[in-house]
Amino acid sequence: MSIWNTPRPIRAIFFDVDGTLLSFKDHRVPETTLMALAELKRKGVMCFLATGRPPYQLEEISIDNFEAFILFNGQLCLTRDEVFFDEFMDRGDIATVIDQVDQGLYECLFMEKGRCYVSGHNDDVCAIEEATGQHFQEGDIHQALHNDIYQLNVFLHPGETGVVTDATEHLKLTRWSPHFVDAFPRHGGKHAAVRRMLQRYGLDADEAAAFGDGGNDVSMLSYVPLSFAVSGATRDAKDAARYLIGACEDDAVPEAIEALVQGEMPQHTPVPSHVR
Repeated sequence: MSIWNTPRPIRAIFFDVDGTLLSFKDHRVPETTLMALAELKRKGVMCFLATGRPPYQLEEISIDNFEAFILFNGQLCLTRDEVFFDEFMDRGDIATVIDQVDQGLYECLFMEKGRCYVSGHNDDVCAIEEATGQHFQEGDIHQALHNDIYQLNVFLHPGETGVVTDATEHLKLTRWSPHFVDAFPRHGGKHAAVRRMLQRYGLDADEAAAFGDGGNDVSMLSYVPLSFAVSGATRDAKDAARYLIGACEDDAVPEAIEALVQGEMPQHTPVPSHVR
């Protein structure tokens, strides 16, 4: 059994959604995880959602035990009472992406604060809909030229994204699926939002922990000293995390929460190099 000598008690935990809290198998948060979140709240540990999802794609998540929310990979940060950070994407970059979609180079999902629409459905778009239990409405993407866009899902495979990065000036791309990348402002990301959230609540990074599984979680997992990647995580997420745990549907998250709050790590070890 490993004993953690953390410099301060953990007062805040940040949770990714897809693949971390929400199982890809049944699109549900396990009941044991919901109970663990409620227990954290009872003990005074603040829980935060940190997701690439927009607010209108959180129907599967019970938010009762969450203090505040990081959405669009950090482009929208809000408490239960107010929005305190709100930033949309560069309009020139949006125009470039629309032009590339018009050329037939790829499909793209455009996310506004209150709605989203996809340019079309191909095998990659359908695969993500199935994996996340969602359906994206098709729409006229040219409306994005005049509206505020917070994030894009660009449906390109690994090795194909240069078509976007070479043509835009302000975009950062992160990946947790071979089917698409998230695109958002270059200076953004979950780590920046976690920093803002901790400042908002008067906390330091060494009082926080984080759970994730994808490329969009890497900066967050690297930012806090106690970080956990679930077993199905991408290689870069495993490399960024301090600890590797089991799958979310196998009670790994609530077990790690219990160990974390107690300052112990039974049955969990630092990520060995052979599984990275």
